[in-house]
Order: sequence, then structure tokens, then C-alpha cells
Amino acid sequence: MEWSGEAEQLRADRRFALLFEDLEAQEAGRALHERLGEYSDLVAGEAADHGLADRLAAARGERIAVTVAGVRFEGRVSRAAAGWLLLATGAGGDVLVSLPHVEEAVVRTRRHAETAEGLSLASPLRLWCDERAECAIAVAATGGGVRMIVGRIRAVARDYIEVEAAGTSAARSAQGGPGGGVLIPQSRIAHVRPTGGMR
Repeated sequence: MEWSGEAEQLRADRRFALLFEDLEAQEAGRALHERLGEYSDLVAGEAADHGLADRLAAARGERIAVTVAGVRFEGRVSRAAAGWLLLATGAGGDVLVSLPHVEEAVVRTRRHAETAEGLSLASPLRLWCDERAECAIAVAATGGGVRMIVGRIRAVARDYIEVEAAGTSAARSAQGGPGGGVLIPQSRIAHVRPTGGMR
């Protein structure tokens, strides 16, 4: 009889142990659920303090996809600034993207980073101007739509660029010197990519 009393006690102890394990598992689940809720609140709070440029800056060195002026580009983020980013698209060369004209972007990271470059859109444009690289420039029209201008960037000013459009001869000014090219406000530039032609 002693034996059955001990067996009964062991069964009761085992039931209590299972009950406590179940209660501990429920509490651990509640705690995890609470931490996940706090985590999503932290993520939402973090995102509220940053912009698109910060998210794209965090993707530096990673492959992303970005749609701008109706064209989707895929490549590795090589440079990122407050108003632009430079994508290395591999065989397609580099593409300079003006962030105000981005329609959508697909990135893997959820991080944000401060944009390391405080340079304006003029900085990479000046590089291509110095190289005399022929570029395809997507110009966003005020009424919608996009117009492509292909040519060499002759000058980069504070808020516009001057382009010698391909297939046009430089006009002569009233003084007999070379005339001006096509002036494009930088705020209207959606994207620029060198076409491979150099002089």
C-alpha cells in the first residue's frame, strides 16, 4: 500500500510540474508578445525620424531597385546624398537618380543611416561635365511626362545645367562666339546616365 501512495504522490507531483511548466510557457509567450509589440513601436518611431535618403544611404553597397520617371533601374548603391543617389548597374553603367522624382524603391535593409554626402546633385554632374561624357538626361515636364535629352553637359551652375544636345551644331551668338546650349533646371532632372560616348 505504501507503494501505491508513493505512485499517487509522483503522479500528483508530475501534474503540478506540468501545470507550472504550462504557466511558465504562457508567461514567456506573453512577455515575447509584449517585447515584439515594443519592437514594432521602436521600428515605427525610428522610421518617423528619417527620410527616404536615410533609408537609401543605409543600403550603400547593396543591390536595390528604384523606379524613376517610369523607368526601373536595378543596381548597387555606390553613393547616396540628401537629394540623389548613384547606382552602379553593372554592364549598364552608372545612373544618377534625383530622389524627388523617385516613384518607388525596393531595398532589403530596414535600417536608416545618415547620408554621408552633403553634396548637391551638381557634384556628380560636374564629374561627367569634366569628362565630356555624353549623357541621356530624363527631364520631368511640369505637366507630367518625361523628355529625354542626349548630349554633353557643357556647364553645371548652381540650379541648372547647360547641355550641348546631340545632333545639333553649336549656334553662334550675336558676338560671333559659340552660342548657348539647352538649359535644364536641376529640379527637373529625374535621372542621368552616361551613354558611353566621350570626347
